[in-house]
Amino acid sequence: MAPQITEIVYIPLRPDVDLDHGDAGNIWTDTLNTIATQPGCQSVLWGRQVEQPKTAELVIDWATLDDHKTFMASPTYKPFYENLSTLLDGPVKLYHVESPSSQSFSTPGSAPVTECISIYFEPSYSTAAYDASFAKFADVASKTADEAQGVVGGWSIEDHEHEKVEGAAKLFAVFIGWPSVEAHMKYRQTEGFKECIPHLREGPKALQMHHVAFKKHLS
Repeated sequence: MAPQITEIVYIPLRPDVDLDHGDAGNIWTDTLNTIATQPGCQSVLWGRQVEQPKTAELVIDWATLDDHKTFMASPTYKPFYENLSTLLDGPVKLYHVESPSSQSFSTPGSAPVTECISIYFEPSYSTAAYDASFAKFADVASKTADEAQGVVGGWSIEDHEHEKVEGAAKLFAVFIGWPSVEAHMKYRQTEGFKECIPHLREGPKALQMHHVAFKKHLS
Protein backbone atom coordinates (compact mmCIF):
# COMPACT_ATOMS: atom_id res chain seq x y z
CA MET A 1 0.00 0.00 0.00
CA ALA A 2 1.06 3.60 -0.59
CA PRO A 3 2.63 5.36 2.41
CA GLN A 4 0.72 7.92 4.45
CA ILE A 5 1.69 11.52 3.59
CA THR A 6 1.26 14.01 6.43
CA GLU A 7 1.99 17.73 6.09
CA ILE A 8 3.22 19.48 9.25
CA VAL A 9 2.94 23.29 9.34
CA TYR A 10 4.23 25.69 12.02
CA ILE A 11 2.44 29.06 11.87
CA PRO A 12 3.82 31.99 13.93
CA LEU A 13 0.93 34.24 14.89
CA ARG A 14 0.82 37.90 15.82
CA PRO A 15 0.30 38.33 19.59
CA ASP A 16 -3.14 39.92 19.10
CA VAL A 17 -4.56 37.12 16.92
CA ASP A 18 -7.59 35.23 18.25
CA LEU A 19 -8.24 32.24 16.00
CA ASP A 20 -11.64 31.57 17.51
CA HIS A 21 -13.32 34.97 17.20
CA GLY A 22 -13.62 38.13 15.12
CA ASP A 23 -11.94 38.88 11.80
CA ALA A 24 -8.95 36.68 12.59
CA GLY A 25 -11.26 33.81 13.44
CA ASN A 26 -13.05 34.22 10.11
CA ILE A 27 -9.76 34.26 8.20
CA TRP A 28 -8.59 31.15 10.04
CA THR A 29 -11.84 29.31 9.32
CA ASP A 30 -11.57 30.26 5.64
CA THR A 31 -7.99 28.95 5.64
CA LEU A 32 -9.01 25.60 7.09
CA ASN A 33 -12.02 25.29 4.79
CA THR A 34 -9.89 25.94 1.72
CA ILE A 35 -7.41 23.24 2.70
CA ALA A 36 -10.09 20.73 3.66
CA THR A 37 -11.89 21.02 0.31
CA GLN A 38 -8.80 20.36 -1.82
CA PRO A 39 -8.73 17.11 -3.82
CA GLY A 40 -6.70 14.53 -1.92
CA CYS A 41 -7.02 16.21 1.49
CA GLN A 42 -8.08 13.52 3.95
CA SER A 43 -8.08 15.36 7.28
CA VAL A 44 -7.09 18.68 8.87
CA LEU A 45 -6.18 19.06 12.54
CA TRP A 46 -4.85 22.14 14.27
CA GLY A 47 -3.99 23.60 17.64
CA ARG A 48 -1.64 25.98 19.40
CA GLN A 49 1.59 24.62 20.83
CA VAL A 50 1.30 24.38 24.62
CA GLU A 51 4.86 25.57 25.20
CA GLN A 52 4.71 28.28 22.49
CA PRO A 53 1.06 29.38 22.25
CA LYS A 54 1.89 32.03 19.64
CA THR A 55 2.64 29.16 17.25
CA ALA A 56 -0.28 27.33 15.67
CA GLU A 57 0.37 23.88 14.24
CA LEU A 58 -1.48 22.31 11.34
CA VAL A 59 -1.39 18.59 10.54
CA ILE A 60 -2.88 17.64 7.17
CA ASP A 61 -3.17 14.13 5.78
CA TRP A 62 -2.94 13.93 1.98
CA ALA A 63 -3.65 10.97 -0.27
CA THR A 64 -0.41 11.73 -2.14
CA LEU A 65 2.34 14.34 -2.05
CA ASP A 66 1.30 15.39 -5.56
CA ASP A 67 -2.14 16.38 -4.23
CA HIS A 68 -0.53 19.00 -1.99
CA LYS A 69 1.81 20.15 -4.76
CA THR A 70 -1.18 20.54 -7.07
CA PHE A 71 -2.89 22.78 -4.50
CA MET A 72 0.25 24.92 -4.10
CA ALA A 73 0.48 25.36 -7.88
CA SER A 74 -3.21 26.20 -8.33
CA PRO A 75 -4.71 29.71 -8.82
CA THR A 76 -6.38 29.26 -5.42
CA TYR A 77 -3.12 29.18 -3.50
CA LYS A 78 -1.90 32.78 -3.87
CA PRO A 79 -5.05 34.47 -2.48
CA PHE A 80 -5.28 31.68 0.11
CA TYR A 81 -1.79 32.44 1.41
CA GLU A 82 -2.22 36.22 1.18
CA ASN A 83 -5.31 35.90 3.38
CA LEU A 84 -3.44 33.78 5.92
CA SER A 85 -0.42 36.11 5.90
CA THR A 86 -2.46 38.85 7.61
CA LEU A 87 -2.29 36.75 10.78
CA LEU A 88 1.43 35.97 10.64
CA ASP A 89 4.31 37.21 12.76
CA GLY A 90 7.00 35.46 10.71
CA PRO A 91 7.59 32.86 8.01
CA VAL A 92 5.59 29.63 7.95
CA LYS A 93 7.57 26.38 8.16
CA LEU A 94 6.16 23.25 6.54
CA TYR A 95 7.37 19.77 5.72
CA HIS A 96 5.94 16.35 4.88
CA VAL A 97 6.25 13.10 6.81
CA GLU A 98 6.03 9.73 5.10
CA SER A 99 4.86 6.89 7.35
CA PRO A 100 3.52 3.36 6.86
CA SER A 101 -0.09 3.27 5.70
CA SER A 102 -0.88 1.19 8.81
CA GLN A 103 -0.03 4.22 10.97
CA SER A 104 -2.44 7.13 11.14
CA PHE A 105 -1.81 10.48 12.79
CA SER A 106 -5.50 10.58 13.67
CA THR A 107 -4.92 8.14 16.54
CA PRO A 108 -2.49 10.24 18.61
CA GLY A 109 -3.88 13.44 17.07
CA SER A 110 -7.37 12.77 18.44
CA ALA A 111 -6.10 12.48 22.03
CA PRO A 112 -6.63 15.47 24.35
CA VAL A 113 -2.91 16.28 24.03
CA THR A 114 -0.35 15.11 21.47
CA GLU A 115 3.36 14.90 22.21
CA CYS A 116 5.26 16.00 19.08
CA ILE A 117 8.94 15.05 18.79
CA SER A 118 11.36 16.21 16.09
CA ILE A 119 14.49 14.04 15.92
CA TYR A 120 17.49 15.21 13.86
CA PHE A 121 20.21 13.05 12.30
CA GLU A 122 23.39 13.41 10.29
CA PRO A 123 22.69 13.14 6.54
CA SER A 124 24.60 9.84 6.34
CA TYR A 125 22.67 8.14 9.16
CA SER A 126 20.91 4.88 8.22
CA THR A 127 17.13 5.31 8.18
CA ALA A 128 16.70 1.52 8.35
CA ALA A 129 18.71 1.38 11.57
CA TYR A 130 16.52 3.99 13.22
CA ASP A 131 13.34 2.38 11.92
CA ALA A 132 14.36 -0.71 13.91
CA SER A 133 15.09 1.39 17.01
CA PHE A 134 11.77 3.20 16.74
CA ALA A 135 9.91 -0.11 16.40
CA LYS A 136 11.50 -1.24 19.68
CA PHE A 137 10.59 2.07 21.33
CA ALA A 138 6.98 1.85 20.17
CA ASP A 139 6.71 -1.77 21.30
CA VAL A 140 7.97 -1.05 24.82
CA ALA A 141 5.92 2.16 25.08
CA SER A 142 2.74 0.32 24.08
CA LYS A 143 3.32 -2.15 26.91
CA THR A 144 4.39 0.27 29.64
CA ALA A 145 2.66 3.60 28.92
CA ASP A 146 -0.89 2.69 29.93
CA GLU A 147 -2.25 6.17 29.24
CA ALA A 148 -0.60 6.66 25.84
CA GLN A 149 -3.11 6.85 22.98
CA GLY A 150 -1.22 5.84 19.86
CA VAL A 151 2.43 6.10 18.80
CA VAL A 152 3.29 6.90 15.17
CA GLY A 153 6.46 8.04 13.45
CA GLY A 154 7.97 8.66 10.03
CA TRP A 155 10.72 10.37 8.08
CA SER A 156 10.46 13.86 6.65
CA ILE A 157 10.62 13.91 2.87
CA GLU A 158 12.50 17.22 2.98
CA ASP A 159 15.96 17.90 4.39
CA HIS A 160 16.23 20.17 7.43
CA GLU A 161 18.67 22.49 9.16
CA HIS A 162 19.80 22.14 12.77
CA GLU A 163 22.68 23.79 14.60
CA LYS A 164 23.94 20.42 15.86
CA VAL A 165 24.00 18.82 12.42
CA GLU A 166 26.55 19.65 9.74
CA GLY A 167 24.89 19.68 6.36
CA ALA A 168 21.32 18.74 5.49
CA ALA A 169 19.79 17.00 8.48
CA LYS A 170 17.40 14.09 8.29
CA LEU A 171 14.30 14.46 10.48
CA PHE A 172 12.18 11.73 12.04
CA ALA A 173 8.85 12.91 13.50
CA VAL A 174 7.08 11.10 16.33
CA PHE A 175 3.56 11.71 17.66
CA ILE A 176 2.18 10.22 20.88
CA GLY A 177 -1.31 10.84 22.25
CA TRP A 178 -1.89 11.51 25.97
CA PRO A 179 -4.87 12.42 28.16
CA SER A 180 -2.88 15.43 29.44
CA VAL A 181 0.60 16.95 29.57
CA GLU A 182 0.71 15.86 33.20
CA ALA A 183 0.11 12.23 32.21
CA HIS A 184 3.08 12.40 29.86
CA MET A 185 5.30 13.97 32.53
CA LYS A 186 4.21 11.31 35.02
CA TYR A 187 5.19 8.52 32.61
CA ARG A 188 8.68 10.04 32.28
CA GLN A 189 9.27 9.13 35.94
CA THR A 190 8.52 5.42 35.45
CA GLU A 191 10.71 2.40 34.84
CA GLY A 192 8.88 1.85 31.55
CA PHE A 193 10.11 5.21 30.27
CA LYS A 194 13.66 4.39 31.31
CA GLU A 195 13.37 1.13 29.38
CA CYS A 196 12.00 2.56 26.13
CA ILE A 197 13.64 5.99 25.81
CA PRO A 198 17.16 4.71 24.94
CA HIS A 199 15.73 3.30 21.70
CA LEU A 200 14.45 6.78 20.73
CA ARG A 201 17.73 8.48 21.64
CA GLU A 202 19.94 5.97 19.84
CA GLY A 203 21.56 7.77 16.91
CA PRO A 204 20.17 11.33 16.67
CA LYS A 205 22.16 14.51 17.14
CA ALA A 206 19.23 16.44 18.63
CA LEU A 207 15.65 16.01 19.83
CA GLN A 208 12.98 18.68 20.31
CA MET A 209 9.61 18.08 21.94
CA HIS A 210 6.40 20.04 22.45
CA HIS A 211 2.69 19.39 23.02
CA VAL A 212 -0.41 20.39 21.05
CA ALA A 213 -4.10 19.97 21.88
CA PHE A 214 -5.27 19.29 18.33
CA LYS A 215 -8.80 19.86 17.10
CA LYS A 216 -10.16 18.24 13.96
CA HIS A 217 -11.55 20.72 11.46
CA LEU A 218 -14.90 19.80 9.98
CA SER A 219 -15.66 21.93 6.92
